[in-house]
Amino acid sequence: MKLLNTFLVFVAFITLGCSAVDSNLLSTNSNDQIIGGQLVKADSALAHSVVGIYDDNGGFTCTGSLLPGNLVLTAAHCVGEKTSGVYIVFHPDMESILNLGKNFNTSPVVRRVIKMKAHEHFNSGQENMAISGNDIGLMMYEGETPKDYTPAKILTEPAVLKRDAVTILAGYGVDYAEVITINPRKQKNLQEMIDNGEVFCDHDDARKATSCVREELSGPAILKAVTVKVKYTPNEGEVVLDQSTGQAACSGDSGGPAYIQVGNEFQLWGVTSRSGLGCNTDIVYMNILHYATWITDTAKSFGLK
Repeated sequence: MKLLNTFLVFVAFITLGCSAVDSNLLSTNSNDQIIGGQLVKADSALAHSVVGIYDDNGGFTCTGSLLPGNLVLTAAHCVGEKTSGVYIVFHPDMESILNLGKNFNTSPVVRRVIKMKAHEHFNSGQENMAISGNDIGLMMYEGETPKDYTPAKILTEPAVLKRDAVTILAGYGVDYAEVITINPRKQKNLQEMIDNGEVFCDHDDARKATSCVREELSGPAILKAVTVKVKYTPNEGEVVLDQSTGQAACSGDSGGPAYIQVGNEFQLWGVTSRSGLGCNTDIVYMNILHYATWITDTAKSFGLK
């Protein structure tokens, strides 16, 4: 999980909310419900283009989309300072792989990240919705891509990405989120909690804070999915989705994909960026079609032709 100032940043999962999604993609087990969604079947096409990202330096997880050339598309805020200790996980149940402990990085479904880059104009504190926050990043992993994993198909018809269009989100995020009010006058170590991003207040100085909240999050890192609707496009690089219906991407889904279903094919158009606390408000996705040149140039800088 990654935090950006007063915004929580997420990656995505898939649900059956606003419209019907191919039932062959999702588990029918009633215990598989997440925040309005369901688990993605391990043998589905969707599962084979979404990967987990684990950064052992910060101990956080993100989600990514598989691209050709051993590339993984994700959010800029998921890109740390060094590649050492960063891994790509090719398994819908990333939780079970992480639980291998010291044997984690020797698993046949884990690949070491050897190159990565965040957009040079990434703005983690972006509050002006007329300007894109450029929250997009690219990683490259070593070794062969595991069998059955294939790169995501990029959206070929940008015109379908319009208001009320149903979009499919996928990721390894939590399945429970609750915003809890905190009394700043009774909370011990409030300043430390504010500095660590554990509590969010109306003022960064605990002595001046009059209203504070914390977010309680839980759930295993297992690939899930949800459908939501496009709300509006604030700028060329971003799209805002509506999560007010209880179907949502949440913490741990950062960098994950957003798809539009075109016929029988899921075509990738977005990367999870940021949302408000509680995972029940609008969420911002990066429009990767706007960043096509940056992605191509970055891939070339990694040594790909």
